[in-house]
Amino acid sequence: MQLSPVPQAFVARAILRAVRALPGYPDLSVLDLSCGRGEIMRELSRDGCRVRGTHYRPDDYKLRDGSAGLLAGLTVDENVDLLQPLPYAPASFDIVLLTEVVEHLPTYVPVIHEAGRVLTPGGHLVLSTPNLGRLHSRLHFFLSGSHKLIRRRVGWDTAASDLYAYHIGPVDFPLLHTVLFQGGLRVQRLAFTRFKPRHAWLLLSYPLIWLFTRIETRKGVKPGVRREGEDDLFRWMRHPAMLASEQLLLVARKDARA
Repeated sequence: MQLSPVPQAFVARAILRAVRALPGYPDLSVLDLSCGRGEIMRELSRDGCRVRGTHYRPDDYKLRDGSAGLLAGLTVDENVDLLQPLPYAPASFDIVLLTEVVEHLPTYVPVIHEAGRVLTPGGHLVLSTPNLGRLHSRLHFFLSGSHKLIRRRVGWDTAASDLYAYHIGPVDFPLLHTVLFQGGLRVQRLAFTRFKPRHAWLLLSYPLIWLFTRIETRKGVKPGVRREGEDDLFRWMRHPAMLASEQLLLVARKDARA
């Protein structure tokens, strides 16, 4: 399987594994939001999925190297702004992919709610983004005051129209966890993209991470939905993939009763 550098090959492989493990695969309809060069779409289409993608604008920065031809034969809707309502009917897709995208947005709240709207009941959102929760990223922020993201920091030489090409919206998982729930979605699984063995020594801090995460998720907890939500958050915040995977790669399911 040949995958181009955007997304990175190890990320694309992990995303494909997550999608291929979903029930009913490959007889599924898939919407790939901000699909880039279409690497994921093409593989899913070859498997037999019904796929559709979107681009923010025709001169997407991922296509400026002349790779737009990779999208030949794929259905891609242009000028789809992920901060606005998506141009699709409710319950139109079994899977929505939002991979290596949300960190490029000033806010991901609208697109998460829209993903929930266009998913069929029981459908799945597959989301990946650089993992601020991994221990190496936490240490980097502690020492430098900046998040450990893959693309370089946005500087004064960046035009406002090109901000979307950079990682301008680091994703805070506790907030994402709530926004998903508000959109009718519940996290079902976290998966690894890549673990760097040289960072394994950081796992020695796991007992302290567990303790302080438990304390944090018990603050002001009240009976009912609030308690359930905090317990669910604690489950994922101490998950091995949260602490050690380079990307946060999650699968969330829409309530089948919705």
